Amino acid sequence: METIIKREEITIDTYRDILDNETHYNHEIIEDEHGTLRWKENPDVKHFLKNISLNDLCPLLDALGYGKNSEVYRKLYRDMGCSLNCYWEVFYWEANNEDASEYRTNKRIIPKVPISERC
Repeated sequence: METIIKREEITIDTYRDILDNETHYNHEIIEDEHGTLRWKENPDVKHFLKNISLNDLCPLLDALGYGKNSEVYRKLYRDMGCSLNCYWEVFYWEANNEDASEYRTNKRIIPKVPISERC
């Protein structure tokens, strides 16, 4: 059984690095049945990933210009239900992301008003 955990309840320094730096979204965090803190999984993303592996998808994102410091890449990991520990290792640990300190938030990925309505 999973329990929703409020961001402010998380005090582990490594996880605070993530939560204090990435305040522009409100992705829920859960504690799973093993006591692991993770992002709440998006079932549609889980279904999609049954047909493609991260080993194929990540190079595609890179080729399209979405590296580890892009919101698209990070949102994928959150939507997969990645643990906060894994998320930190992939995006904040300089051994895996030598440009980790260069992350800048994209406040809005999709325009609030569709393009068709702006023209």
